[in-house]
Amino acid sequence: MEVNEFYWYSRQITDQLAPRISPKYRPMILASAGAGAWDLVIPTLVGALSEEDVVITTAEKGALRELMEFRREPLTYLERIRTSD
Repeated sequence: MEVNEFYWYSRQITDQLAPRISPKYRPMILASAGAGAWDLVIPTLVGALSEEDVVITTAEKGALRELMEFRREPLTYLERIRTSD
């Protein structure tokens, strides 16, 4: 993955998943996304999904994994996210 792909995929997955999290985290994630701070957005999104026990698809979890691995972020919270399929 290249940096431009990381940005594009980060925007896509954030747009898809941010509406599913509570207002506790959503404004912070959307503000960071608006500023292009994807290095903050993705780990925060993963943490929020994990903490709030939001169920996502296997494909969504795979996309988050790719983004987290690209940034060499720990996968601890990602592993806790449940999938629906």
